[in-house]
Amino acid sequence: MRISEIQRKIAVLLLVEPKTIEDINKQLDLGFDAITKEINNMLKMGLVKKTNEFPTRYVLDDYIISELKKRKEIAEKDSYKIKVQMIMDVDGIVKEVVDKHLDNLKNLLEKEKEITIYDIKKSELLEQDNSYFGYVDVTCTVKDFSSLIKLVMYYSPSSIEVLSPTKYDVSMYELQDGLIELSQKTQMYIKELQRRLTKEEAQLAMQKFYKQ
Repeated sequence: MRISEIQRKIAVLLLVEPKTIEDINKQLDLGFDAITKEINNMLKMGLVKKTNEFPTRYVLDDYIISELKKRKEIAEKDSYKIKVQMIMDVDGIVKEVVDKHLDNLKNLLEKEKEITIYDIKKSELLEQDNSYFGYVDVTCTVKDFSSLIKLVMYYSPSSIEVLSPTKYDVSMYELQDGLIELSQKTQMYIKELQRRLTKEEAQLAMQKFYKQ
């Protein structure tokens, strides 16, 4: 579930206490129309609910409150700075194999020592065109730039979004470690391709890889 920056700010305010739209607008100063629109969207998403009083106040859903508190507790012990959300897709023609692969992905991520997981979910399997599709969605912090490169190269996410920080300074040594990791993994993949493919297939794959 993706929420807007305004919705994030509203959620932080509502975490303290229930508020009316007027209360929220006083603190965010975005205008009643903008706040009302975001609140309505949050109602549809199940993020907030109305109180039975007048004027109407809005509160966070109990599940959202528990999730925010859990993430706050994790963050207090977390020293990693790079926070990302990744989605790893799996598809295949055998339902049980796809489901098992998703479980393996989730288990591997949960054992990674250089990340701190805030949330991880395995999707339900979807059937389409006689095949099955599913994904693992994980939000985590990563130890450093080199660890992020390693994570991306190993799990090959179909989608990755950097959630924080807005600016990240990389030292020369950290950058070098990351590039070495990238180079080594790329060479390993290329050697594996060359081993498995015919000479013609390998040349075609390399041409596509380098877009020649």
